[in-house]
Amino acid sequence: MRFSVMKLARRACATATSLMLFAGAAAAQAPVQKLLVRMDYSPWGMHAAMHLAKQKGWFQEAGLDVEVQDGTGTINTLQLLAAGQADVGQVQLGTMAVAKENGLDLMSIAGFARKGDLAVMVDEKLGVRSVQDLVGKKLVCFTTSPWAPFIDPYFKANKIAKGKATIVMVSPAAMISTYASGNSDGFLSQAPFGQPMVSKVRPAKALLLSDSGINFPSYGLVATPQRLAEKGAALKKFAQVQVRAWEYIYAGHADEGVAAILAQRPNAKLDPQILLAQIQAYRAFFDSPTHKGLPIGKQSDADWAAAIQSMEQAGMIKPGRKPADYYTNAMLAN
Repeated sequence: MRFSVMKLARRACATATSLMLFAGAAAAQAPVQKLLVRMDYSPWGMHAAMHLAKQKGWFQEAGLDVEVQDGTGTINTLQLLAAGQADVGQVQLGTMAVAKENGLDLMSIAGFARKGDLAVMVDEKLGVRSVQDLVGKKLVCFTTSPWAPFIDPYFKANKIAKGKATIVMVSPAAMISTYASGNSDGFLSQAPFGQPMVSKVRPAKALLLSDSGINFPSYGLVATPQRLAEKGAALKKFAQVQVRAWEYIYAGHADEGVAAILAQRPNAKLDPQILLAQIQAYRAFFDSPTHKGLPIGKQSDADWAAAIQSMEQAGMIKPGRKPADYYTNAMLAN
């Protein structure tokens, strides 16, 4: 009897071991899902979560093979998404709304910086206190900047006739250097990006676009409805990994975000102090302006309703749009 019990026990153990090995083999053979991600621009602080997730292997843990491409501007990234040349992009959501109005079929699947961050930055020494003080000033931007669709509505909202402030379009790489060298009075960019970039050479004051009544969510993840249908499971995993990375960064690990960017882009000649300052500056912009305590990544009808109203008033989108036209929270955890 004792022999039979021991024999049965050995058989049960062997069966359990076989099942574990089979499960491990099945998991190992599960198909890895590939995603091509297009960023807005060359590496900077807002890319921290993307590179951190790559560096820590969090995408791989989720069964994803993620390729991260640097971009040449939000508008270019949106065009590539609409053309099916990338699966998901990290871009300015306000610019996405304008692109959608112009026929690009796009949808935001996560919102990170949910307060408007676009700003005109001008040399602090010029004493500019309001938009009216920009009359006669030379400002630089670039054609694929998230600012591009909002330049005319911005000056119109402030009753400044076209041409009263000179806007010069330069290459994306030349915008900061043009300002820093003194060849312009200011530049148009995101405040948490631009101010740290020039703080050491030519500190700038920021005039936020949102202070002129044109407000909308800032950085988030965007995909096309077609990609959501084709790769919804992969995009859901991807979005949730990005939320995890941002939560980790803002839980006291911003330095690891900086280190990840430097490790993933070793040839970019980036200044770690500037990257850290950009990450820190963006923290205040992650809070929803209408919904206190909204988890990172989640978007709200109230935020988008305010954005729709301000863009309608600026003549940027047609009346009758609703928040559901622009975003979904379906890719995020419940």
